[in-house]
This record gives sequence, C-alpha cells and structure tokens, in this order.
Amino acid sequence: MTATASSPTRTPTAPAPASPETAALDPTSAPRRDPLAVLDHRSRGRVVLRDQALPGHYLALADEDGDRHMIPLADKVLHIGRAVTADLRFEDPHVSRRHAIICRYGRHVRVLDDRSSGGTFVNGVRVVACDVQPGDVVRVGPIAFTYTVIR
Repeated sequence: MTATASSPTRTPTAPAPASPETAALDPTSAPRRDPLAVLDHRSRGRVVLRDQALPGHYLALADEDGDRHMIPLADKVLHIGRAVTADLRFEDPHVSRRHAIICRYGRHVRVLDDRSSGGTFVNGVRVVACDVQPGDVVRVGPIAFTYTVIR
C-alpha cells in the first residue's frame, strides 16, 4: 500500500487590502455640492465671499446655492489634505491626508499631487505637477476649486 501525500488545496486569493488612506472615488463622478460642509473650522476662517475679496490669487469654491467662496493663496505654499497639519483641511474620506500642494511663485501657480491615492486633477486630467491658469478647475477627491485671479 502506498501512501500519497496530499497537499492542501489552495485557492488563489487576493491579498488582504491594506487599510486605505483614502476611500476610493470615481474621478468621473460629480464634484461635491457642499464643499464648505467638509472644510474644517480653521480653514473655514480663511474663506471670504467673492464680493469681499481683495485683489490676489484665490481658489474659488461654489456652494450648493451657487455662491462663490474664495480661499486666498496668501502663502507661497499651501498644503491641501485631511491631516491636521494641512493648511487647507477637508474632513472627507476621499481626500488623502496629504493630497496636494499649491505653490505660488510670482504670477505663476503650480499644483502638485502629494502622492495621494486618489489623484489630483486639473481640468479633468490626472496630474503629478501642472501650472494652472485662471479658470482652471483643480479637483482633490470630490472637492473642485477654480483657480481665480482678482485684479
């Protein structure tokens, strides 16, 4: 009598996903209608209404009523994310802790993806780094901004 060693049957399984930093989001989905609702209290204090904005560089957010809220790009570097260290902080699971960086140098503004899991988009195109012009739409997770210059 011969004994055969039977190997345990293994079914291929996908590796267990690591705990994601950011919830998955379809980049073609519509942007969030109420971005101010997920803006943390410290960041919300920086926001001004369009008609109260002084000349300068801004990121414009539209709320569900269509009002334009302006976030000034007063500093040369602005970190956007979900972490408490972010300069512009959104409490949304689709925004990475360190999602994007906006750098202003002279009259130029550059958007950089900060190795986010969901990506940073300019005018619907995923970017790693990109110069933006007035009117360009920057999307970080479900949050859409319009880069605006008031003269």
